[in-house]
Amino acid sequence: EGAEVRAKKNVFENIVDELKRLIESGAIPKGEKLLSVRSYAVERKVNPNTVAKAYTALEEEGYIRVLLKKGAYVVYGEEKETDKTQEIERCFASFKASGVTRAELECAMEKVFAGGEDV
Repeated sequence: EGAEVRAKKNVFENIVDELKRLIESGAIPKGEKLLSVRSYAVERKVNPNTVAKAYTALEEEGYIRVLLKKGAYVVYGEEKETDKTQEIERCFASFKASGVTRAELECAMEKVFAGGEDV
């Protein structure tokens, strides 16, 4: 790699690492809106494409959620919907393997969602 390519990679990595630290420490709390890509780029004197790439990486890692035309928001600490679904499926598979019937599961779910049973 040439020095220029390494320098660009370092700028990208530095942005990602810095934002991760700020988010994990709570300095940028959950729900907080991040600077726009353009504003961040101007403030830090970096290429907007580098900032956009960093935001994309942070979104893929679950730190932020980018909403079209609305901005980037911190979501660190929230469970991803797919994580919840996978956990539910694992539980159901475990119940099934231990002999729990569908009717028993449905009955238990009715009780829980009707507020009749604390979980």
